[in-house]
Amino acid sequence: MSNNDLNDNTEEQLEYTEQEETSRAPSGMSLFADKVKRWLNSQNKALTYGLGAIILLVTGYLCYLYFYQNPREKEATSAIYKMEALYDVDSFKLVLKDAPKLADKYSGTKGGELAAYMAGTAYLYTGDFKNAIKYLEEVDFKDHVMKIQVIGVLGDAYIESKDLEAGLKHYLKAAKGAKTDFAAVWWYKKAARVYEKKNEWKKALELYEIIKKDHREDDGAIEVDKFIERCRAKIGEY
Repeated sequence: MSNNDLNDNTEEQLEYTEQEETSRAPSGMSLFADKVKRWLNSQNKALTYGLGAIILLVTGYLCYLYFYQNPREKEATSAIYKMEALYDVDSFKLVLKDAPKLADKYSGTKGGELAAYMAGTAYLYTGDFKNAIKYLEEVDFKDHVMKIQVIGVLGDAYIESKDLEAGLKHYLKAAKGAKTDFAAVWWYKKAARVYEKKNEWKKALELYEIIKKDHREDDGAIEVDKFIERCRAKIGEY
Protein backbone atom coordinates (compact mmCIF):
# COMPACT_ATOMS: atom_id res chain seq x y z
CA MET A 1 0.00 0.00 0.00
CA SER A 2 1.30 3.39 -0.97
CA ASN A 3 1.70 6.33 1.35
CA ASN A 4 -1.09 8.10 -0.51
CA ASP A 5 -3.47 5.20 0.21
CA LEU A 6 -2.51 5.29 3.90
CA ASN A 7 -3.18 8.99 4.10
CA ASP A 8 -6.55 8.60 2.39
CA ASN A 9 -7.60 5.83 4.85
CA THR A 10 -6.47 7.86 7.86
CA GLU A 11 -8.42 10.88 6.69
CA GLU A 12 -11.55 8.75 6.13
CA GLN A 13 -11.24 7.27 9.65
CA LEU A 14 -10.82 10.70 11.21
CA GLU A 15 -13.82 12.04 9.28
CA TYR A 16 -15.94 9.06 10.38
CA THR A 17 -14.85 9.47 14.01
CA GLU A 18 -15.77 13.16 13.96
CA GLN A 19 -19.17 12.38 12.44
CA GLU A 20 -19.79 9.69 15.06
CA GLU A 21 -18.84 12.05 17.92
CA THR A 22 -21.03 14.74 16.43
CA SER A 23 -24.00 12.37 16.24
CA ARG A 24 -23.47 11.42 19.88
CA ALA A 25 -23.15 15.06 21.11
CA PRO A 26 -26.41 16.57 22.41
CA SER A 27 -28.08 19.14 20.21
CA GLY A 28 -29.50 22.47 21.49
CA MET A 29 -33.03 21.04 21.39
CA SER A 30 -32.10 17.91 23.33
CA LEU A 31 -30.38 20.02 26.00
CA PHE A 32 -33.51 22.14 26.30
CA ALA A 33 -35.69 19.02 26.53
CA ASP A 34 -33.48 17.63 29.30
CA LYS A 35 -33.79 20.87 31.25
CA VAL A 36 -37.57 20.78 30.91
CA LYS A 37 -37.66 17.17 32.11
CA ARG A 38 -35.50 18.01 35.12
CA TRP A 39 -37.68 21.04 35.95
CA LEU A 40 -40.88 19.00 35.66
CA ASN A 41 -39.38 16.32 37.86
CA SER A 42 -38.45 18.87 40.52
CA GLN A 43 -41.93 20.39 40.33
CA ASN A 44 -43.54 17.00 40.72
CA LYS A 45 -41.45 16.37 43.82
CA ALA A 46 -42.33 19.79 45.26
CA LEU A 47 -46.02 19.17 44.47
CA THR A 48 -45.86 15.77 46.14
CA TYR A 49 -44.22 17.20 49.25
CA GLY A 50 -46.68 20.12 49.27
CA LEU A 51 -49.71 17.84 49.02
CA GLY A 52 -48.25 15.63 51.74
CA ALA A 53 -47.81 18.62 54.04
CA ILE A 54 -51.38 19.81 53.35
CA ILE A 55 -52.77 16.34 54.09
CA LEU A 56 -50.84 16.24 57.37
CA LEU A 57 -52.10 19.70 58.35
CA VAL A 58 -55.72 18.85 57.53
CA THR A 59 -55.49 15.54 59.36
CA GLY A 60 -53.92 17.24 62.36
CA TYR A 61 -56.61 19.92 62.41
CA LEU A 62 -59.42 17.36 62.19
CA CYS A 63 -57.89 15.35 65.04
CA TYR A 64 -57.58 18.53 67.11
CA LEU A 65 -61.17 19.47 66.31
CA TYR A 66 -62.86 16.12 66.99
CA PHE A 67 -60.71 14.73 69.76
CA TYR A 68 -59.88 17.90 71.69
CA GLN A 69 -61.84 21.06 70.79
CA ASN A 70 -65.32 19.61 70.38
CA PRO A 71 -65.23 17.72 73.71
CA ARG A 72 -64.02 20.94 75.40
CA GLU A 73 -66.91 22.88 73.81
CA LYS A 74 -69.42 20.40 75.26
CA GLU A 75 -67.68 20.47 78.62
CA ALA A 76 -67.70 24.27 78.73
CA THR A 77 -71.39 24.49 77.77
CA SER A 78 -72.29 22.07 80.52
CA ALA A 79 -70.06 23.81 83.09
CA ILE A 80 -71.55 27.29 82.64
CA TYR A 81 -75.21 26.17 82.56
CA LYS A 82 -75.93 26.90 86.24
CA MET A 83 -73.90 30.10 86.13
CA GLU A 84 -76.05 31.43 83.28
CA ALA A 85 -79.15 31.00 85.46
CA LEU A 86 -77.51 33.05 88.23
CA TYR A 87 -76.45 35.73 85.74
CA ASP A 88 -79.99 36.03 84.40
CA VAL A 89 -81.28 36.98 87.85
CA ASP A 90 -78.43 39.44 88.50
CA SER A 91 -76.73 37.32 91.16
CA PHE A 92 -73.39 38.75 90.15
CA LYS A 93 -71.49 37.94 93.35
CA LEU A 94 -72.45 34.29 92.96
CA VAL A 95 -71.50 34.41 89.27
CA LEU A 96 -68.02 35.62 90.24
CA LYS A 97 -67.39 32.49 92.30
CA ASP A 98 -67.07 30.42 89.13
CA ALA A 99 -67.07 32.64 86.04
CA PRO A 100 -63.39 33.76 86.14
CA LYS A 101 -62.18 30.18 86.70
CA LEU A 102 -64.34 28.80 83.89
CA ALA A 103 -63.27 31.60 81.56
CA ASP A 104 -59.62 30.70 82.14
CA LYS A 105 -60.17 26.94 82.00
CA TYR A 106 -62.21 26.96 78.78
CA SER A 107 -60.46 29.80 77.00
CA GLY A 108 -60.88 29.47 73.24
CA THR A 109 -64.31 27.84 73.40
CA LYS A 110 -67.72 29.48 72.99
CA GLY A 111 -68.55 28.59 76.59
CA GLY A 112 -65.26 30.09 77.74
CA GLU A 113 -65.97 33.33 75.84
CA LEU A 114 -69.41 33.55 77.45
CA ALA A 115 -67.92 32.89 80.89
CA ALA A 116 -65.38 35.68 80.33
CA TYR A 117 -68.16 38.05 79.27
CA MET A 118 -70.23 37.19 82.34
CA ALA A 119 -67.17 37.58 84.57
CA GLY A 120 -66.31 40.96 83.05
CA THR A 121 -69.83 42.37 83.31
CA ALA A 122 -70.30 40.93 86.81
CA TYR A 123 -67.07 42.67 87.89
CA LEU A 124 -68.38 45.87 86.29
CA TYR A 125 -71.71 45.72 88.12
CA THR A 126 -70.00 44.99 91.44
CA GLY A 127 -67.53 47.87 91.11
CA ASP A 128 -64.31 46.03 90.26
CA PHE A 129 -63.55 47.96 87.08
CA LYS A 130 -59.96 46.76 86.69
CA ASN A 131 -61.00 43.11 86.51
CA ALA A 132 -63.99 44.04 84.36
CA ILE A 133 -61.62 45.49 81.75
CA LYS A 134 -59.26 42.51 82.06
CA TYR A 135 -61.93 39.91 81.28
CA LEU A 136 -63.89 41.92 78.73
CA GLU A 137 -60.75 42.56 76.70
CA GLU A 138 -60.24 38.80 76.43
CA VAL A 139 -63.70 38.21 74.94
CA ASP A 140 -63.79 37.56 71.19
CA PHE A 141 -67.33 36.69 70.14
CA LYS A 142 -67.90 35.70 66.51
CA ASP A 143 -71.47 36.98 66.65
CA HIS A 144 -71.48 40.61 65.46
CA VAL A 145 -74.17 41.83 67.86
CA MET A 146 -72.32 40.43 70.88
CA LYS A 147 -69.00 41.72 69.56
CA ILE A 148 -70.43 45.27 69.47
CA GLN A 149 -71.96 44.77 72.92
CA VAL A 150 -68.58 43.86 74.39
CA ILE A 151 -66.95 46.94 72.85
CA GLY A 152 -69.62 49.20 74.32
CA VAL A 153 -69.56 47.59 77.77
CA LEU A 154 -65.78 47.97 77.77
CA GLY A 155 -66.48 51.66 77.24
CA ASP A 156 -68.63 51.60 80.40
CA ALA A 157 -65.81 49.97 82.35
CA TYR A 158 -63.27 52.57 81.20
CA ILE A 159 -65.64 55.44 82.01
CA GLU A 160 -66.22 54.04 85.50
CA SER A 161 -62.46 53.79 86.00
CA LYS A 162 -62.19 57.51 85.06
CA ASP A 163 -60.50 56.92 81.71
CA LEU A 164 -62.80 59.10 79.62
CA GLU A 165 -60.73 58.96 76.45
CA ALA A 166 -60.67 55.15 76.34
CA GLY A 167 -64.36 55.00 77.19
CA LEU A 168 -65.23 57.51 74.46
CA LYS A 169 -63.15 55.60 71.93
CA HIS A 170 -65.05 52.37 72.67
CA TYR A 171 -68.46 54.07 72.59
CA LEU A 172 -67.77 55.57 69.17
CA LYS A 173 -66.42 52.28 67.84
CA ALA A 174 -69.54 50.45 69.06
CA ALA A 175 -71.86 53.11 67.60
CA LYS A 176 -70.17 53.12 64.19
CA GLY A 177 -70.02 49.32 64.06
CA ALA A 178 -73.63 48.74 65.14
CA LYS A 179 -75.98 47.25 62.55
CA THR A 180 -79.21 48.24 64.30
CA ASP A 181 -80.63 51.69 65.00
CA PHE A 182 -81.19 50.79 68.64
CA ALA A 183 -77.53 49.92 69.29
CA ALA A 184 -76.22 52.88 67.28
CA VAL A 185 -78.42 55.38 69.14
CA TRP A 186 -77.55 53.82 72.51
CA TRP A 187 -73.79 54.12 72.06
CA TYR A 188 -73.88 57.49 70.25
CA LYS A 189 -75.84 58.92 73.19
CA LYS A 190 -73.28 57.61 75.68
CA ALA A 191 -70.45 59.08 73.62
CA ALA A 192 -72.28 62.44 73.39
CA ARG A 193 -72.69 62.54 77.17
CA VAL A 194 -68.96 62.02 77.60
CA TYR A 195 -68.32 64.98 75.29
CA GLU A 196 -70.76 67.01 77.40
CA LYS A 197 -68.89 66.02 80.54
CA LYS A 198 -65.70 67.27 78.88
CA ASN A 199 -67.45 70.50 77.86
CA GLU A 200 -66.95 69.64 74.21
CA TRP A 201 -70.46 70.66 73.25
CA LYS A 202 -69.82 70.99 69.53
CA LYS A 203 -68.71 67.35 69.27
CA ALA A 204 -71.70 66.27 71.34
CA LEU A 205 -73.95 68.23 68.98
CA GLU A 206 -72.44 66.42 65.98
CA LEU A 207 -73.36 63.04 67.47
CA TYR A 208 -76.91 64.09 68.32
CA GLU A 209 -77.31 65.34 64.74
CA ILE A 210 -76.11 61.97 63.42
CA ILE A 211 -78.80 60.30 65.52
CA LYS A 212 -81.46 62.67 64.13
CA LYS A 213 -80.30 62.26 60.54
CA ASP A 214 -79.53 58.52 60.35
CA HIS A 215 -81.54 56.89 63.14
CA ARG A 216 -84.61 59.07 63.61
CA GLU A 217 -87.02 56.10 63.46
CA ASP A 218 -85.64 54.54 66.64
CA ASP A 219 -87.48 55.21 69.91
CA GLY A 220 -84.20 56.34 71.46
CA ALA A 221 -84.12 59.30 69.09
CA ILE A 222 -87.44 60.75 70.32
CA GLU A 223 -85.87 63.36 72.63
CA VAL A 224 -82.82 64.07 70.49
CA ASP A 225 -84.11 67.55 69.51
CA LYS A 226 -83.98 68.56 73.17
CA PHE A 227 -80.32 67.50 73.39
CA ILE A 228 -79.52 69.32 70.15
CA GLU A 229 -81.04 72.55 71.47
CA ARG A 230 -79.10 72.25 74.72
CA CYS A 231 -75.80 71.83 72.86
CA ARG A 232 -76.54 74.76 70.56
CA ALA A 233 -77.30 76.94 73.57
CA LYS A 234 -73.97 75.98 75.12
CA ILE A 235 -71.98 76.96 72.04
CA GLY A 236 -74.08 80.04 71.28
CA GLU A 237 -75.94 78.73 68.23
CA TYR A 238 -79.62 79.64 68.17
